[in-house]
Amino acid sequence: MKTIILQGDGIADLPSPELDDRTSLQVASTPSLDFLASHGEFGSLRLPGTGQSLTGDVTHLALLGYDPHKYYSGPGPLAGAGLEVELGPQDVGFICNLVTLRTKPGHMEGNKFDAHVVLEDDTAGGISTEEARELIEAANEQLGSESIQFYAGTGCRHLMVWVGGIAKMTCSDPHFAVGQGVSPFLPQGEKANVLKELMEASRVILRDHPVNQERETAGLKPGNGLWLWGPGKSIELPSFKDRFGLSGVTLSNSDLHLGISRCAGIKGLNVDTEDESADGPFAVYAQAAIKLLEQVPLVYIHVQEQPDLREGYRKEKVARLEQFDQQLVGPLLKHAQEAGDCRILIVCNRWGGRRDESAETPSTPFVLYEGGSSPQKNSDAKFNEVEALSSAVGGKDATRFMNVFLAKSPR
Repeated sequence: MKTIILQGDGIADLPSPELDDRTSLQVASTPSLDFLASHGEFGSLRLPGTGQSLTGDVTHLALLGYDPHKYYSGPGPLAGAGLEVELGPQDVGFICNLVTLRTKPGHMEGNKFDAHVVLEDDTAGGISTEEARELIEAANEQLGSESIQFYAGTGCRHLMVWVGGIAKMTCSDPHFAVGQGVSPFLPQGEKANVLKELMEASRVILRDHPVNQERETAGLKPGNGLWLWGPGKSIELPSFKDRFGLSGVTLSNSDLHLGISRCAGIKGLNVDTEDESADGPFAVYAQAAIKLLEQVPLVYIHVQEQPDLREGYRKEKVARLEQFDQQLVGPLLKHAQEAGDCRILIVCNRWGGRRDESAETPSTPFVLYEGGSSPQKNSDAKFNEVEALSSAVGGKDATRFMNVFLAKSPR
């Protein structure tokens, strides 16, 4: 029997006033997800607490059967693994975002991160990988040394390695600083000044770079600063195949998530979503997964929905979730039904990038569907956070659940 694991990273959420105090999953029309929920094992998973918010990388580790308590040190080294950058035992990997910074009106633009500097965009206006590579190479040429190296990644997200660096410091995901003064979000802790100085120096290097001049002339946001966060040291995961006797492939367009799989010995394939399928943005995942199932017993699909602070984002998310259901879940469900020997596990976690300070934590809905073996409708369930939490199959520890699930996987 073949196995598909689909992680909807950022799909689960809290209720929003913009949606009449409902979540996007509650509002969206998702007939394929609802069919799975009403014909399969439907409930919620509890992810192991790690002192971090329930981020996509923590969820990914748990869904491969690795306890984040034991193996998670931070996203930096995982992104490094995704870029096939080998970290030494004393090296610290940092996520390095290209961002757009601006100075508040009425103040002169300087080099220091003072109270007048605002983080305008944490993706540098959706900068392309090609443009970003030029900027990272320029930063590495002038800021790189025997102890500091920068490596180009994908889009706005890249990697910095600090040889003999400090991993235990507080760094903020730039997403949470968007639209705000940067001061409260700057690195804190031992030798945090090293990161601050690198970030400030990057403004001088990138501000007038030809790539940014061209972007600004075209009315696009420049990648005029580097933002360092997510420190961690390299990890060693026991071989996934040795543990479960399974080989598989991960599909994602995130270096971070490809890195998690590669650490486990699972092949990772980068999905190019810049040239999306004519059938829609999610269709390329479905097409690739179904083709891969002819060669391997397990395919892990990671898709990401990153929240936005813009007005109207929630309604846009509803539309994307409907595309997710139609273009990805639907074709996978159809394949499982026609093949008869394919099962699907779908898990949707809330996106997060810092300690969750909310008093309310959304459930992480999951559904397990055994293709062909669950033809009878067993409920009228709708796939969303509220119904998952109220299901009889609720609150399962994700790592334990996955260890049982994978150990029993048909080879």
